[in-house]
Amino acid sequence: MLRPIQESDIERLLQLWLYLACSSHPSLPVSYWTDAGRAMRRRLQAQCRFGAPGDLASSSHWVYTRPGSQIPEGLVTIAENRQVETIFVSPGEQGHGVGSELMAQAKFGRIQLETQVLEENLRGRYFLQQHGFSEAERIFNSAANQDEIFMHCRVA
Repeated sequence: MLRPIQESDIERLLQLWLYLACSSHPSLPVSYWTDAGRAMRRRLQAQCRFGAPGDLASSSHWVYTRPGSQIPEGLVTIAENRQVETIFVSPGEQGHGVGSELMAQAKFGRIQLETQVLEENLRGRYFLQQHGFSEAERIFNSAANQDEIFMHCRVA
């Protein structure tokens, strides 16, 4: 089930995100991600406070929960109506179409999407390619000491 994010989801989602970010990027220290996590917390809290969580069309943060549960198992964040800032699914739900469902929500009503992914995140890159994203350019990310790959997807 997809629904807009709620403030009660934030801690669980941040824990999932940190675990998955560290797992997908073994060359980077946890401190690299904890700094990014603080910024993510602020964005998510702002969406819950100032966004329109009851208005499905305006939400830019979509949460996946299992049917009959309120526990968030995945998240997609869309910024500026085209930038997929984050998409992730809990390990227990991976491989069951949850990521595809979240990506379908990200694509809904949009003409194109953009995102970026670090070079070593092979699983993330493969997922994005399966959903129509292609590499547009690479820029060296000195903080991560690897290329950051910018990807585009034409939806309609």
